Amino acid sequence: MTARMNPARILLVSNVRPLRVWKIARRIPHEIPGVQICGIVQRPMQKLPLAQQRIANGATRAKHRFYSLFEEFMHWVLWLAHGAPPNLDNTRKFTVEKLAEKCGQAGWPFLLAENIGDAKVLEFIRQQDVGLLIVLGDIPLSSELLSIPSHGVIRAYYDEHNHNRTKVGESLQINQIKIEHFTRGSETAFTIAHLKMPLQPYDGLAGVTLKSDLIADDLLLQTAIGLQTASQVKTSKAVMEWIQRIYSPYLTQLEPVPTQTAQAKLSRQRFRSEWKLSVETLLFSPFAFARNWYRRLRGHYPVLVLAHHLVSDRPHRMGISTENFWQAVSFLRRHYRIVSLAEAVELLRSGNVKVPTVVLTFDDGYADNFVNLRAVADEAEIPVALFITTQPVEIQCEFQHDLAHGIKGVLPLTWDQIQYWGSQGAEFGSHTRTHLDCGSADRTKLEWEIVGSKHDLEGHLGKSVGFFAFPFGNPDNISSDAADMASSVYSHVASCSGGENLPDKADNHRYLVRKNLYSDLWELELELQSVLDWVETIKRRFRLKRAEPAISSGRATTTSALSTYANR
Repeated sequence: MTARMNPARILLVSNVRPLRVWKIARRIPHEIPGVQICGIVQRPMQKLPLAQQRIANGATRAKHRFYSLFEEFMHWVLWLAHGAPPNLDNTRKFTVEKLAEKCGQAGWPFLLAENIGDAKVLEFIRQQDVGLLIVLGDIPLSSELLSIPSHGVIRAYYDEHNHNRTKVGESLQINQIKIEHFTRGSETAFTIAHLKMPLQPYDGLAGVTLKSDLIADDLLLQTAIGLQTASQVKTSKAVMEWIQRIYSPYLTQLEPVPTQTAQAKLSRQRFRSEWKLSVETLLFSPFAFARNWYRRLRGHYPVLVLAHHLVSDRPHRMGISTENFWQAVSFLRRHYRIVSLAEAVELLRSGNVKVPTVVLTFDDGYADNFVNLRAVADEAEIPVALFITTQPVEIQCEFQHDLAHGIKGVLPLTWDQIQYWGSQGAEFGSHTRTHLDCGSADRTKLEWEIVGSKHDLEGHLGKSVGFFAFPFGNPDNISSDAADMASSVYSHVASCSGGENLPDKADNHRYLVRKNLYSDLWELELELQSVLDWVETIKRRFRLKRAEPAISSGRATTTSALSTYANR
């Protein structure tokens, strides 16, 4: 008598990068109570699609061998300049061998196979008592394979022609993702869910793949959840409703790029000329080198908090493209430890930071971040923190500072997206209700903005919010009344005035300074090493006389308000 199949046993068949299958395998038991992984079948790395191989190797495009060698040389130069321990490199590739090792530790049977349809693979799957089989990537599904799992097979299907389109202007501008379910023994798929993701001007192969894979994994999880207790039809209805709540508010903002338009060039990738960057690098590198080695000897590196606004593949004056952000994160992971805001505070309080460390924060709460930023952060497995301006989220309108620059149609996150992202580990802090310039001395307005935004966030997140970032963030945008107000309700506050957060056991580190997250890696490195701060300090000291800006009685300098706040 044949043993009864257990619907709570899921097996994964993968034609995608090993890290992706490992991540979804970890999510399944966490997000579907009572379900367990009963096995993983993985194709070799060299047999995977090109986009999967590139992402697994940490690249967005193929590189000439000479360029790759030069890049490796520069990485070693930076390691030397940072005084960083040799084992800091966090970009070791997650290989098939690593996946096999992880599966062994988790107690999951693992099989490496070139041909998913051969007899060895089919026998392996039969032995695992599979309830539901999840297919990742494009794999031919044979009748023998479809006849094994008791609850059938689900897969994410990308329209092949659209998914391979990597440059705007070729033919189609829609990347369509479908979730299909094959019942046991059936070769006809039932479409559980589908959505369309219009491709944008700055989209490239790696960026589109990262975003598509993120969305597909979310939908596969929602489908697996539904099929545990419901029929195809009911599961389809539930997943489509979930898409309407979670993804549609962002995707409906996007418009397909006209077919005649060539792939757009990213604007303002670098804010300074090459000759200026060269001079600054030559002049200040020796000082940075000596300082970094001194910090290594003392275990006294700063924690550098980086600030940006949105990762977006459509034009925006404050945006960085998905692929550029992926490159920046790959660089940061190679030379810095990336921690959460909560971890950063604990490190600073310990008085001992042994390696270069950064935090990634994003202001305002743009909906573009839900797909683009989240896709990169999920792939790199790094924490991010978002400071939310709550009123635009509440009424779903554009940010006033965008409208002032003629930018329309770029909306904020929704509360459903914030709650879902928070459940995945993102940190959220407050950024006032309306993005107020907190240089105001109107305490009634400040309370409504600063305290009210905390109540808004906590009401929707269901937990305490301890971090606050001042909009604009310069000293004249923060009055003493605003600093007092923030100190009374938040455990930590941040500004964008530049500078370093140095570890000190005697300091409570309630005030954090932030730097700019530049998309150009050269400029970013000079910012991280405080070279740009030194340049600005010298410019101020030797600048020709000019009238000092008027500061009203309600405004505060860095020393009179922020430093006072930091020492409370």
